[in-house]
Amino acid sequence: MAVAGIRISGDFPDLVRLREGIQNIGNKRVSAQLLGDALRKAIKPSLERLRQLTPVGPTGNLKRAATSKVKTYSKDGGAVALVGYRRAGRADATSAAGGSVQASKDRAFHQWWLERGTRSRQVAKFANKPYQRRSPTTPFTRIRNGQPEVVRGKGTVHWVTGQNAYIASSFNRLGPFQFVKQGDRNKVQTQPSYPGAFFRKSKNPIVIPAMPVGGDAGIPPVQTAWEQTRSQVAEILTRELSASYERVLRTLTFNESGSITEE
Repeated sequence: MAVAGIRISGDFPDLVRLREGIQNIGNKRVSAQLLGDALRKAIKPSLERLRQLTPVGPTGNLKRAATSKVKTYSKDGGAVALVGYRRAGRADATSAAGGSVQASKDRAFHQWWLERGTRSRQVAKFANKPYQRRSPTTPFTRIRNGQPEVVRGKGTVHWVTGQNAYIASSFNRLGPFQFVKQGDRNKVQTQPSYPGAFFRKSKNPIVIPAMPVGGDAGIPPVQTAWEQTRSQVAEILTRELSASYERVLRTLTFNESGSITEE
């Protein structure tokens, strides 16, 4: 997952000393557990801020996938905390909006598009394959020769020779949509509107503009969440590790062999 990791560095000298003190108590398993417990509490502000900064797209997958993880290492007495998005794609999923894109809690495959931006892309496939279309069965009003008329379709299936154009559409990926008639016949409006659905037709290859870092808002959520909460995280971590270190010193004694064990 795209992550921000807590790294106890020279920016926080008190944390460095506390970490070294806890890791030098002699019991690696206890050291890892203490560090992990402190990190779980300290990382909460970053996760909360990440959820606040994460935009909600057509699927909601990115916001749903925001999470944190703490990993302890009993062999070396260390621990690490991560904040970011799950993208395993293993949890139960359903169609997000009727198309092939699935909705679940661990499908943040597009996380880096928002965090790092994208380059421009081009739709260069010419759509000229014939397809079937069924006429509508519900009466609707259309304008012909400047006059409104009611059309009563019979649901007849007929073949269309093809678009014979370049098409950029969300129909298969996000799901079916309808068109809302506009005054300008050269423009179309989808229902639902963008970004819930999109459609573009052109005689020339379609260029999809690059996405800037952080999307339209220019806010990369993982990086921003960490930068805005790192001092708060360090404060909580310092407090928790100080309490843990003092508690450890009170409950650990030397045994006859000279190694440190729990009482």
